[in-house]
Amino acid sequence: MPPGPPVDTNPEDQETSATLSADLKASCLNLRSEIDTYQSLLASTLRNPQLVEARQFRSNVNSELKMLEKLERQMESATQRDDAQKGEGVKRFDLDLEVEKRLLHALRSSNLPFYQSVWDIAKGTCSGLTALGKRFYWDDELQSQPKAAKKKGAKKSDGVAGQGEKQPNKDKRNSVFVDIVSDDGAEWVKVSTVTQDRLLFEMAKNCWQWEPDSDDEEGEDIKVEDRVLHMNRRTRNMYGDDGDDKLELIRLAVDLRKAADATLVGYKHPRIRVVLPRIEQGNVPEIDDIIEEMRSWGMDVDCKKSLQLTTHSGLEHLLPHPFKKFTSTLNVDCTLLLAMVSDLSHFKDIPPEPHFHRAILRQIEVEKQKPLLLTELWPAMGDRKLVCTKEAAGRMREIVETIGTETEKTRTQIMMGDSSYGQLDHTAMLQKFQELSDYEVPTEWKFPIIVVDAQSTFESNSTRGRLPSVEQELAKELSDINYSVFMYGWFNDLTTISSNRTINKQIESTVEKHRNGDSSLKGPKIWICDTARSLVGKDKDRKA
Repeated sequence: MPPGPPVDTNPEDQETSATLSADLKASCLNLRSEIDTYQSLLASTLRNPQLVEARQFRSNVNSELKMLEKLERQMESATQRDDAQKGEGVKRFDLDLEVEKRLLHALRSSNLPFYQSVWDIAKGTCSGLTALGKRFYWDDELQSQPKAAKKKGAKKSDGVAGQGEKQPNKDKRNSVFVDIVSDDGAEWVKVSTVTQDRLLFEMAKNCWQWEPDSDDEEGEDIKVEDRVLHMNRRTRNMYGDDGDDKLELIRLAVDLRKAADATLVGYKHPRIRVVLPRIEQGNVPEIDDIIEEMRSWGMDVDCKKSLQLTTHSGLEHLLPHPFKKFTSTLNVDCTLLLAMVSDLSHFKDIPPEPHFHRAILRQIEVEKQKPLLLTELWPAMGDRKLVCTKEAAGRMREIVETIGTETEKTRTQIMMGDSSYGQLDHTAMLQKFQELSDYEVPTEWKFPIIVVDAQSTFESNSTRGRLPSVEQELAKELSDINYSVFMYGWFNDLTTISSNRTINKQIESTVEKHRNGDSSLKGPKIWICDTARSLVGKDKDRKA
């Protein structure tokens, strides 16, 4: 994580390096403890805790602690040396003062207040964290567009979902570092601890000031929006300029806008929020102009007075919430139908067999750490109604009948409501299914899964009349089964759950390629499970 700007401090005369060091060290230890608590919470609740990028932030805080401990040792060494010299009658007042000034300067230059601000803002204003520090990139062609095309609301060239992620050979100069990624990726938060005096100094250094046009009447009060319009023209002229005559905050706003325009989360660009905890709006008109200029680039700007931190009893609100936007009915892909009946998902102890495919051996080891049903699938499904297309159900039955074990075949019959099982009530079906699982099956899990006819939906005139033209492109690219599954969910505005990450990326890419400037276009609602499960009955030579 790049360091925040040095914190300007006006300490009281009585402040010493010893007291400041003690305060900073105590704060650092407390901050590290809270982050450790959060990481422990991630490890105990998430199937893959690494999906939340917090390790680097913790490492940065730990580096600050090591720096403080090093300065503490230097102070102890200086004190011992001074005591020895005083015992010898040597006067070291001037040298003592110089050492004290140097230590105070080092302590006041600590980035700990910045990291503390980031953590406090995350705790008090965010939920659903996916990263505490992440770099996002944009493509070179964005810079070559006309300036008007870069402004918010203007049309951009076709992009590709995930474009903001790190790619091979990406130029770091075409990137921006975001301090907090929250709302499950939908919001970016950038924190700047710049002070009013520091910002005014930078403005003066860069000759950044609003001057009325020559035809303005002398002494006439100029409206804020007129000053902002004038500054907008200045910024437009400097957009893409390699020179240094741009304010840091304006450069930051421009870079955030470019990176957000190159990144998509659920077919939407992330929201941007810049937090200035040491700036008060309404005190200095020139600074207010800078803030309004930043907002004109399509982002929220929170200042000291407008920043409201909420106190929470714990850190659970910071956990990702991937299921919060699920529809009340879920459309289940074939990959997860198989996972729900696999012996790998239900038996805790499956001895490795010589004929097991290496993928099955990997899945057995993964299951020992984080059981898929307990940690991901059952929480995702909850008490929602479950449906699947005829094509998905047919493919799943074909695979089970071909290579499934007897227990996998029986689970399939119960889950899909086959033969005599379909006549049982939910409680009886639950009991039958429980007999085939080492895990407690949640009572709210709704099965049998309802099989739907996707083709009748596709042939409906009312349905086809409201579909975007990109659907025709997807029809050319997707296999029959994938088209039936993912398009059924799209046509009926349902969340489709799957582990087919490749198809999901293909759909996202096709939608973006054929967006044609339509910023409102959205593709299917798809949730991708972190991993899949094979059937135990696979032969060694079969593909996993």
